[in-house]
Amino acid sequence: MTACKSEATTEVEALNFSAIFHQFATWTFRAAIAGGIVGVIYLAMRGDVDMPGAQLVAAQRAMSAAEAVPCQPIGQTATGELVYSMDCETLPAAAPALGPAANAN
Repeated sequence: MTACKSEATTEVEALNFSAIFHQFATWTFRAAIAGGIVGVIYLAMRGDVDMPGAQLVAAQRAMSAAEAVPCQPIGQTATGELVYSMDCETLPAAAPALGPAANAN
């Protein structure tokens, strides 16, 4: 009978270690998920108040159209005309001629 008890005890000890490790890993994973959810909720409730991007956007909105810097050219055609981005809202009044068009005058 003692042989059966020692054999059963060995199996139980091995299972206990496995069960303890499994429980530890499970609860650690659950804690990480809960921490992530709390972090996302915090960021959602906090908003963009202290983020540098929000301050930059607010500064850009405050700038009037008269203070806006005219767009810079992004390229030049074969005839010498300057090419501007599609996002440009204010073009310079008289752009300096560059390239072949400047040489033609």
